Amino acid sequence: MTRSRGVWLTVLLVGIVAVPASAQRTPAPGARAAVLRGRIEEQFVRRVKQELGLNDEAAQRMQRVVNTWAGRRRALEAEERQFRLTLNSQLRPGVAANPDSVDAAVEGLTANRVAYAQSFRDEMHELAPILTPVQRGQFQLLRDRLLLRVQEIQQGQRADAP
Repeated sequence: MTRSRGVWLTVLLVGIVAVPASAQRTPAPGARAAVLRGRIEEQFVRRVKQELGLNDEAAQRMQRVVNTWAGRRRALEAEERQFRLTLNSQLRPGVAANPDSVDAAVEGLTANRVAYAQSFRDEMHELAPILTPVQRGQFQLLRDRLLLRVQEIQQGQRADAP
């Protein structure tokens, strides 16, 4: 890892872990998450612009595409949570499950996962006129690293939770 990447990851992780005091006073967890997500996305776009050598216009076009697909994926993630809640409520020990409800939840989860994966393909297709193939590859690697770090942090927070 280069020194600049290490510095960037450190800044990003500090931004993820150290929520600003104003966001901490926000009573709604959703609002706090939205603020934090926005800060991370802004930092990520600046990093991508720098790493890929994009001009302002290309960076703005890329950001619009990325933001659109990120919003769609957040909606898919919310749907997945609902399917999981349904499945968990149906498959409680000692309670007879409704086969139709279980089937609908399993089918919904499966379709949701396919749609989620397809969203990345569609996003890359929309980025093709903006980024070169090499830039798209670099973008994908940068995003994968970011997502991996976010997952690691989330898992660490879950492990620390009482």
